[in-house]
Amino acid sequence: MPNFRLRRNGWATIGFGLSVAFAVVAFSYFSFAGAPLRGALLGLLILLAGGWEYRQKLQDTVIAESYEAEAEAQQRKNRR
Repeated sequence: MPNFRLRRNGWATIGFGLSVAFAVVAFSYFSFAGAPLRGALLGLLILLAGGWEYRQKLQDTVIAESYEAEAEAQQRKNRR
């Protein structure tokens, strides 16, 4: 079971990493084009969206695990 949880969190982490990479690329592009403030704002927006999505995915994982634990406890209780 822990391996499965790591895999789900791994995808969330990869998604957040891609958001960070995209924010850096957007900032770099606009900075080289002569608009560093615009690049910083776009990068910040991308980072905030990526962080929000990462937090939601982790929260969904925790909720799913609690439902699974509750269902397993209910099954054990019904077997007795």
